Amino acid sequence: MPEHSRIEGQRLRQELSEATGNDYSCCYQCGKCTAGCPAGSLMDNPPTRIMRLVQAGMAEEALKSDALWYCVGCMTCTARCPQNMDIAGTMDALRSRALKTGIVSDERAKKLVTAFHTSFLQNIRKHGRLRELSLVGSYKLRTRSFLQDAKAGLTMLREGKINPLHALSGREDVQGREQIEAIFRASERPMAHAAPARRPQKQVAATPEPFVIAPGSTIGYYPGCSLGGTAKEYDISVRRMCGLLGLKLQEIPDWNCCGATSAHATSHKLSLLLPARNQALADAAGMEYVLAPCAACQNRQVMAQRALREDPELCRELKETTGMEASGKARFIGVTQLLEAIGTDELTRRLKKPLSTLTLACYYGCLLVRPIEAMQFDDLENPMKMEAVLEALGAATVDWSHKIECCGAGLTLAQQEMVEDLTHAIARNAAASGAKAFAVACPLCHANLDMRQEGMRKRYKDIEAMPVYYISELVAIALGADPEEVAVGKHFVPALDMLRES
Repeated sequence: MPEHSRIEGQRLRQELSEATGNDYSCCYQCGKCTAGCPAGSLMDNPPTRIMRLVQAGMAEEALKSDALWYCVGCMTCTARCPQNMDIAGTMDALRSRALKTGIVSDERAKKLVTAFHTSFLQNIRKHGRLRELSLVGSYKLRTRSFLQDAKAGLTMLREGKINPLHALSGREDVQGREQIEAIFRASERPMAHAAPARRPQKQVAATPEPFVIAPGSTIGYYPGCSLGGTAKEYDISVRRMCGLLGLKLQEIPDWNCCGATSAHATSHKLSLLLPARNQALADAAGMEYVLAPCAACQNRQVMAQRALREDPELCRELKETTGMEASGKARFIGVTQLLEAIGTDELTRRLKKPLSTLTLACYYGCLLVRPIEAMQFDDLENPMKMEAVLEALGAATVDWSHKIECCGAGLTLAQQEMVEDLTHAIARNAAASGAKAFAVACPLCHANLDMRQEGMRKRYKDIEAMPVYYISELVAIALGADPEEVAVGKHFVPALDMLRES
């Protein structure tokens, strides 16, 4: 190896160690990361080989890997690593370095994924919240993919999931846009110190302290960007469900986008500072619990809260950048955690219409449960929180193996064919296990399983149509709401008839 390549490889390894906390000499190439990677078969250098390239100091080959642009950020590799290596963090750090240095793959996947992340983050930088129509327009101009999803777009316009007037009015933009701009500028500077060192240890689900949310309570609400648009029915059903449970929702004032997939895929610092502002706003409003129905939003908020509690330097930078302080008191919870806090006894007491006609595959995806030490779910590989709720409301649930497999997450525009491949594997397993429909708690999961289902079924021709319900829709219906009232009719896969069966 030429001397300059050896030095560059050592420098890259050191940078990655500081960014992730990994001691790369601990990787003994067991292959579990690649075995569980949903996109591994598409990668030139799947996770195991990426780790070996870093170990060997082969910087340029690692940075030019196509694998960086097929990684879906599901964290399966990190969750299953017996040495507790942050392999997903390594992929993110390599991707960020590749973009900064220009040492990148020439693969078309890189161009598509980069176009999506660039369009997404520029949209947030301008508005503070994602304007989905503007995002799609920018992405299509960058990729010249003008006819992609044209039919789906017309359906969304007809159902009111996309409103062109919102993009033109600017009334829903964040008021503190100067703070958002300051956060983006601050994210361009390196982190003040290295990540804490990671050591080999068995990952065990932490047992969170149980908490109770009683009917009549007021809790915070962080709807996130998609619930005002393409996932409008999720917002409608969450609000109706909470109303039927006697809960009042108080929206975080002037909340901003958490950065979702695009921030953590390209800038670790940005992925912390954007949700940290929401934490500071929730803390200032005196909120104890904040409902974040989107799994991606909740995940980013939980990770930011942990970082704020553990890193005084991040707190200092947040204050210097925005003038805001975060105490970390407000706890961001998902819909499943809210229902668990309400309790199945209270749910069955309020039950009006049992869900006895439904046989469901409860699909958790990846961001609800990973990383396990942060999300604190009941089981990393076989969570059962949704099953407990839905069975209490009369539904039947199936035992199946793909409940935490990734559906492609936020790459539905940039990697449509891969998303269809992944959702086909998920749907085939669910159907083979006896499920007739899905229950989900994430708008990204819903979009990939619902909107992409027609294309997937045309390609594979071995799956019957399977409705995809938000868990909030099902709970609201069981508590007495009409299916039309919670916008079940707005789904791509027809979902009303199954609920009407007697």
